[in-house]
Amino acid sequence: MNDRSAVSLTPEHQDFYERFKSFWAAPTGPRVAELIAPDATIHFTGAGTFTGADYVDVMQGMLDTMVDMKVTPLDCAGNGDRLYISWESSALIDGQRRSWLGVDRFRLANGMAIEEQVIFDSAVLQPAG
Repeated sequence: MNDRSAVSLTPEHQDFYERFKSFWAAPTGPRVAELIAPDATIHFTGAGTFTGADYVDVMQGMLDTMVDMKVTPLDCAGNGDRLYISWESSALIDGQRRSWLGVDRFRLANGMAIEEQVIFDSAVLQPAG
């Protein structure tokens, strides 16, 4: 997070961003519940829409399928109950290391995400050719 971003972040934004970074330092499906409310609505590029409770299994499935998946948070910005986190991700997919950029838009309430929009170009996840 650069110095300019910190100026616009509320304490709730800052706390969530730190927990997001902590999650991606050691991701697991069950840890999703540290950030996402069970009744949250998740809109995930290429995977559809599901609840926060379902996200636990979706995340574990991604981690099991995408060998050595890493997500590096790059920056964030806040606006009211919204928090935007840009990130870079990489994983072994079909035997190749692939990288992609994306952004998550969260709507927060009481320190938890009650809505998340995961936005990235999902073409990078498709089989080659």
